[in-house]
Amino acid sequence: MIDIQKSPSSKIENTNFDNLVFGKVFTDHMMECDYVDGKWQKPVIKPYGPLTLDPSARVFHYGQAVFEGMKAFKDKDDRIWLFRPEENFKRINRSGKRLAIPEFPKDYFFNSLEELLKLDKDWIKKGFGNSLYIRPFIIATEAGVSASASNEYKFMIICSP
Repeated sequence: MIDIQKSPSSKIENTNFDNLVFGKVFTDHMMECDYVDGKWQKPVIKPYGPLTLDPSARVFHYGQAVFEGMKAFKDKDDRIWLFRPEENFKRINRSGKRLAIPEFPKDYFFNSLEELLKLDKDWIKKGFGNSLYIRPFIIATEAGVSASASNEYKFMIICSP
């Protein structure tokens, strides 16, 4: 169900976990899923990297975008824990609905998140004060400056230790 493209190399060895600036370092992978022709397409997990968007993408002109913030923690037995992920899922869809953004499927959200965390599990460090910040977001990607809701969107999840 999810297309997974592993990063050929990891940035983790070059990351100083004792001197991180919040939101400036990102893990090796990201999840991306497009909404086209009235439906969400197959999610893709791929190496973290830049996006290419048309300058007239509606996110830039009408602010059609929503985001959430979540954290993953690792316990002493290397199990990964999320704090209330169901609530984050509900909230991003509730926010999206207010901006005419189509609801993102629950199974896509949780399956993609699980696979992404499996791939980047080494970025989640054990110990007090350590976590992996998870940023799901949706942006309007349809090109055009007409004042109407977009017909195309991109749902993404990126992670930062």
